[in-house]
Amino acid sequence: MNPAPPWISVIAWLSLVPAAFAVPAQQKPDMLVILADQWSPRYTGWDNPQVRTPHMDRIAAEGMIFDACHTTSPVCMPARVSLITGLYPHNGGHALWGNGAQFYPKPEDAPMFLDIQRAGLTTAQIGKTHWTAGPAWHEHFKNSGAFFKALGLDHVADIPGPPDSVNGRDPYSRHLRERGLLQAVADDLHGRYIRGEYEPRASVVKPEDYHDVFTTDLAAAFIRAQPQDKPLCLVVSLHSPHPPLDAPGDYAAMFDPEKLTLPPSVPERYLREGRAMDHAKTRRMLANYLGKLALVDDCVAKLVEALKARGTWDGAFVAISADHGEMMGAHGYLTKGRFYDESVRVPLVLRWPAQVKPGRSKAPVQMMDIYPTLVEAAGGELTPGRFAKSLLPIARGEKDRVRPIAISEIGDKAPLRIMARDDRFKYWADEEREYLFDLESDPLEMHDLSTAPDHRETLHAMREKLLTHLRSTQSNLSAGYKPKVQRLREAEARKAASGAKP
Repeated sequence: MNPAPPWISVIAWLSLVPAAFAVPAQQKPDMLVILADQWSPRYTGWDNPQVRTPHMDRIAAEGMIFDACHTTSPVCMPARVSLITGLYPHNGGHALWGNGAQFYPKPEDAPMFLDIQRAGLTTAQIGKTHWTAGPAWHEHFKNSGAFFKALGLDHVADIPGPPDSVNGRDPYSRHLRERGLLQAVADDLHGRYIRGEYEPRASVVKPEDYHDVFTTDLAAAFIRAQPQDKPLCLVVSLHSPHPPLDAPGDYAAMFDPEKLTLPPSVPERYLREGRAMDHAKTRRMLANYLGKLALVDDCVAKLVEALKARGTWDGAFVAISADHGEMMGAHGYLTKGRFYDESVRVPLVLRWPAQVKPGRSKAPVQMMDIYPTLVEAAGGELTPGRFAKSLLPIARGEKDRVRPIAISEIGDKAPLRIMARDDRFKYWADEEREYLFDLESDPLEMHDLSTAPDHRETLHAMREKLLTHLRSTQSNLSAGYKPKVQRLREAEARKAASGAKP
């Protein structure tokens, strides 16, 4: 799903309000955040030899890899809004998503860019934003430029992903029209969504006209055009490797499906929307997915070259991550929206030679923690009331963790579908039952321990950790929160104790 609003198609240049901060502007780093879409943590070049991402691997080797980074929600919009608000969906009001949802982040609740702007940096967002659902924002802002200005952005090029990328109004649509490609791309996308977006087939456009390459070229041009005496914070949000599986040109043939191996968590046969899937089909999908990821890596290389041309790469702060993951057949599922690691965990790399020690951290963290990390790196002040935490204490080696657990959630009504993960165990609950996995002995989450007698205390402890976290983050769902199945068990126990028939 990728319903970025078609109204956002503006490049707005705004003035900054000067402010004095402890760190002089010339000493502040340029900051680059690269956000991929639907990138499974199982497919990173630093952990999986099948993946070809040499440029991102090089950045990872220079920085810190966070092995237990989790999205606040394994779907697009809530995860992205958490990043700019520093809030969980259950207290930020952005748990709503999908057809009929109405939401936009109020500027007072989404101060990430404002905090960075006040620290004296030029702020920019290029690529998909996906921060809104429905037209509710129209009641409060005369146009998208006013909305972005209120969020603290100096420069915006919002480029929605497919299928909205052919709406005819955004910068990429205009590019395709100028090249005489708009109708061909629109027809191709229409066919893909009829047959299924997981049908792997090369794009109808060459790589130079592909969505993410266009976005990257805009971002690289923006970097080169900025004055040397003022640092910048640029978020580049790419659509890949999110389906449709339409890697362009040579990227579509880069990987031989027959030579790819799947993890044991992918069953030999499973169903996808009533269609029979097997290992051969999954490998073909994976080959195209990895091709799109290789294209993302080449886009990263262009951005690095732009910072080198600007003369700021050596001291630049870089964060690479994703909004959520991709199941890619694991446990018989495709797409996102699950609490298995493939969907809920995301890659995260921080690189900043002046501060970040190269290495790896297994501490549970959240993708939204990028926000306060940026503010601290900019020498700014974080807006009070944020639940996101700066990761620089971990990256500097000052602390081994900044939070006891990471959580993720979907929905806006009790009982929430919600997950908690500490150093070793993962627990989640939905409307039907509870799940418990020992990630130390079972990293692929193949053995649910929720009903194992010898893990009853662990199940209770993880449930209590989740309750404590919900209370501490002001969740109006935490009072008396219990999974539906637990309430049923307790009701049966009371009946049994009273001698009544169950």
